[in-house]
Amino acid sequence: MQAINLWHKLYIRRAKITLLLLCLAGSLGFAQVRDYSSINRPESDSKAIKYGFFLGFHQNSFNTQYSPAFDGAEYANVSSITSLKRPGFNLGFMVNFKIQDQFTLRVVPVKIGLYQYAVAYNYTDQPSETQLVESTRVEPGIFLKYRSLRRGNTRMYIIGGFSGSIRSGKADEDPTAIRLNTRKFDLKGEIGIGAEFYNKYFKFAPELRYSSGLINALNGDSNFFTNGLQRIATHIFTLYLHFSD
Repeated sequence: MQAINLWHKLYIRRAKITLLLLCLAGSLGFAQVRDYSSINRPESDSKAIKYGFFLGFHQNSFNTQYSPAFDGAEYANVSSITSLKRPGFNLGFMVNFKIQDQFTLRVVPVKIGLYQYAVAYNYTDQPSETQLVESTRVEPGIFLKYRSLRRGNTRMYIIGGFSGSIRSGKADEDPTAIRLNTRKFDLKGEIGIGAEFYNKYFKFAPELRYSSGLINALNGDSNFFTNGLQRIATHIFTLYLHFSD
């Protein structure tokens, strides 16, 4: 358990370091090709439509906001309600539409994400209790990407957009269970940075992206685990690995 907790704490730092090292290695390697005599896939940027797929590794949690009920007698022995960080995985398919050499519209028609959120109820007179919210979600999205000019076989870029999140299947096999529940639908705003590396047969693009929920994801159920919260919103950092033509 200690190794897993340590991995949770270092996940974002490791993701940032990984992206930085990839970008640095690409910049140093391609900077040596000053005459650009070894340009890979020169036809890639001239295509109006390009397809690809991606893998993602994320760390997610909730941004929580207490309700007025938390100050009431029902929660007299609860010191705090906190969201814990949990890892997850996603994969999907993307279509890139060229607007101009430096601007691209990315449409993600298919993305499947595996999520586990954890909320801890910390008591003053007994051990804390953790509520787990697990789900598989379908998350289509649309994004605008701005790229730097190509230098050898690399490009840097920034990206931003919106994605929906729809829970697939049943959230709870026992609808009568008293537990923390979330809505079936969520909407997220996203922003990130990345780098494109042109290889001989494909283009590889690592990307670090932050996603924040724009709506209240809390289900309207009335029970002990829900009444103390007024709002919860998704909070996600993801390291994506994109592969395209």
